[in-house]
Amino acid sequence: MRLILLLTFMTASISAFSVTLDEILKNQHAVPAAPISMSFLNPPPLNTKLAIRQGRTRISMRPEMSALVNIVTGEKIRDGRHTIPNISFDWVQNEAGEVIPSIRHLVVSDSPYWDYILGVGEIWPASLGEEIKRVSMPFTLVEKNQNCTHNGVLVFDSDSAEGYFYFQISSETCAYFKADFWGRGVVTNTFLKDADQEKNITQYAIEKKHRVRTKPIAMITQQANQIRPEMLALSSGISPNDMTAYGVLLGDVHYVSDCQTRAGNYPFCDQMVLPSYSTAKSLFAAAAMFYLEKEYGDVFSQPISKWIKQCAGDSWDDVTFSNLLDMSTGHYESATYSADEASPQKLVFFTAKTNEQRLEFACGHFSRKSKPGKIFVYHTSDTYLLGAGLSAYVKEKLGKTADLFSDVLYEKIFKPLGLSQVSAQSRRTSDLSGQPYVGYGLFFTRDDLARLSRFVIQQAQVDVNSSVLAQDPLQAALQKKPQKPGLTTYYSHIRYQHGFWARKTTNKSVCKKPQWIPFMSGYGGITIALLAKSSVYYYVSDSFHFDWSEAIPELQKLNLICPSVTADN
Repeated sequence: MRLILLLTFMTASISAFSVTLDEILKNQHAVPAAPISMSFLNPPPLNTKLAIRQGRTRISMRPEMSALVNIVTGEKIRDGRHTIPNISFDWVQNEAGEVIPSIRHLVVSDSPYWDYILGVGEIWPASLGEEIKRVSMPFTLVEKNQNCTHNGVLVFDSDSAEGYFYFQISSETCAYFKADFWGRGVVTNTFLKDADQEKNITQYAIEKKHRVRTKPIAMITQQANQIRPEMLALSSGISPNDMTAYGVLLGDVHYVSDCQTRAGNYPFCDQMVLPSYSTAKSLFAAAAMFYLEKEYGDVFSQPISKWIKQCAGDSWDDVTFSNLLDMSTGHYESATYSADEASPQKLVFFTAKTNEQRLEFACGHFSRKSKPGKIFVYHTSDTYLLGAGLSAYVKEKLGKTADLFSDVLYEKIFKPLGLSQVSAQSRRTSDLSGQPYVGYGLFFTRDDLARLSRFVIQQAQVDVNSSVLAQDPLQAALQKKPQKPGLTTYYSHIRYQHGFWARKTTNKSVCKKPQWIPFMSGYGGITIALLAKSSVYYYVSDSFHFDWSEAIPELQKLNLICPSVTADN
């Protein structure tokens, strides 16, 4: 089947919650004036086996076809952001009724505002008639050149020659732009019989087998009846509308929250796209470094000036890849918390589209003020510079066409773990070099995030001969080497070591001795804590809330805090 979705926005509208999905998709005058309940977009269980079908879908849109409302200000946004990009994709529907796009990672579109990610949808009989099959599919808009994700659902009837289409976004992980986004239009369907997409059925089935089984977070009380699951939501500091997802990976069970939106629970929580933001400093920059160190043994000591011409000169000659990973290059304007990273001048770096522009900033903006390796100053530009250096290093080792993300991080780490296809692309510069951002710009599902984090913990524990990552720097990063505690930061209870943070807990009601808990952190309010028993606690929010201390006593009720290496310093 070939589906050509031509969306024509209808001007008539009625109250959002007095209209059904059938009316939206059948009646050209039934347009909701506001987002409808997500329950209307949630496919019911399918109890029959379906014939395999294959199709191609194209979505196109004009500016008047949708509405975009800033939920903070109430402003109706009428610039180019309120138009979704043209979307074209092949898909196959399996016998279970799952509609599997052939590409399920970041797709860079022609839109100046949005790129997108499509997920696996479901097909189900609509009340309009048994011959009509309704498709409900997760999709995510991603801000151009950035990491912000806006998660939504696409719905259309696929078997009629002509029908209607509806889309809705009611949640995001984006601290600076929160908006409801919805619209509708016309779907025109034709048939395509010659596509060969059945391999995607097998690939997706394998991907699902890799997932850890899930249970609702409330059921974690089965592991410790005195635990209070609600405390893991950090509700004293994060409102439900600002929390995308949270959970605990414990043994072979992933205890998960609902994925709440402003219009009810998201129907495709397993596929909700989570941005990495700066957790990529751990899961990309550090992981790639540890892998290359295990392979070649000389990565940490490489001088950046050898690999990046923009950093040639005396002030950079003694700065190594290790210093860049630690963000201790000695180059900065102010060592005060966030002064450099949040300065207006830093926008030059974050909005730069080419590798050359970013390298010019990273090498030239900050003056040399101290000896490398001594003072921690948070700079995403340092991690970008490290990534550029690693890219050059990888090309020398593996060949001129080798890519740091595709050939190292994805091929050697993500792919063997069976992570979802969502993780298979990184944000890159838009020039021919396509340099990965490295310090941010990855995308995960909640299962990806939990299992990848567990992999990091386990790599510090396995036999050195079977490890994929170099253990000495990894163990130091995870506070397993008290003689290598890392750099002090702006707070006495926080350290930074090789791309990972650690926080000190001194609450004697939790542990008799102080504990340093390794964790990863991302912009807006993202934390991934690496705990005992290869367990993981995480929350993904856009609340600007980074204090997860109220979760620590609850996690210790599961014996996940105190069994780690102790230190009194």
